[in-house]
Amino acid sequence: MLTKVIRISLVLIVCTAFPLATIAEEPSYRILHVMSYHQSWKWNSEQLKGFKDGVGDLNVEYKIIELDTKRQSDPEEIAQQVNDAENIIKEWQPNLLYTNDDNAQKYVAEPYVNSSLPIVFSGVNRDPSEYGFIGAQNVTGVMEYEHFLPTLNYLRKITPDIQKLAVIVDSDPTWKGVMSRMRANLKHTDGVEVTDWLLVRTLDDYKSSIKELQDKVDAIALLGVFNIKDSAGNDVNYEELLQWTAENSNLPDFSFWESRVDRGTLCVVAVSGYEQGLIAGQMARKILKDKVSPGSIGISQSTKGQPMLNITRAKALGIKVDVNLLLESTVKQGYAWNK
Repeated sequence: MLTKVIRISLVLIVCTAFPLATIAEEPSYRILHVMSYHQSWKWNSEQLKGFKDGVGDLNVEYKIIELDTKRQSDPEEIAQQVNDAENIIKEWQPNLLYTNDDNAQKYVAEPYVNSSLPIVFSGVNRDPSEYGFIGAQNVTGVMEYEHFLPTLNYLRKITPDIQKLAVIVDSDPTWKGVMSRMRANLKHTDGVEVTDWLLVRTLDDYKSSIKELQDKVDAIALLGVFNIKDSAGNDVNYEELLQWTAENSNLPDFSFWESRVDRGTLCVVAVSGYEQGLIAGQMARKILKDKVSPGSIGISQSTKGQPMLNITRAKALGIKVDVNLLLESTVKQGYAWNK
């Protein structure tokens, strides 16, 4: 009996000296997130929220770099942010690099292709081969494929007499992939053509283009409205640009992002930043926790689209929207600049 008691006491001593929580301590991970734009931009914040939800309960420390290329296109400013990201990678040695939208791939991710640093991306519009991602063993992610045909079909339900379109883009290289897919999908449309593909660099050019299109086309696709300069060479705030458009254009317009509808664009079938971030986060979890090679995880793409309509803009254009279509849509009232 005495021997038995002594043995039990020894076990208790060992357990007290080495708590189970210490023995099985959960690993921690470091993730550097480089966003092409800025954290207050809803598109970026939704992707990051989705990513964190996809990563789940892993113990993760995040560091974030904002390239801020929508508000600041000056090469020197971008280069400084890129340098900061490179220093963090060198000194902090993250376990994974999460990059969203195209500029983050171009400026930060691309140099680390086929390195030992795992990379997960989301929100990419251009062909992934342009960044060397195809076949790379350390890269996977989520492509952002805009819902062009669903948006066009949605627009034609709102206002059926659409035949001629104009597409407006700025100088951001993102639009190359978008326009390529739009051109490929035009063959699936019934009696619709794009008569004008307009690259606009200045505010004066933008305004004159919108005015000239009023009697030339039936609708406008407003894609690139960011890297546009005023007469002093400064970047024009896209919100001011869209406000001017809503106040000066009598043409139905469309795009592919919810933020545009809030700012006066008539309609979109919106791509989901959250969905893309969620899938990217699930990929990151597999890489970090399950030790899966990024290259063995196939590149995915956005799939969900939400019809959205600005009813205030529709009324201003004299469009009466069918009630059944309203029931199927997320309906926005008013404009962001009045709120």
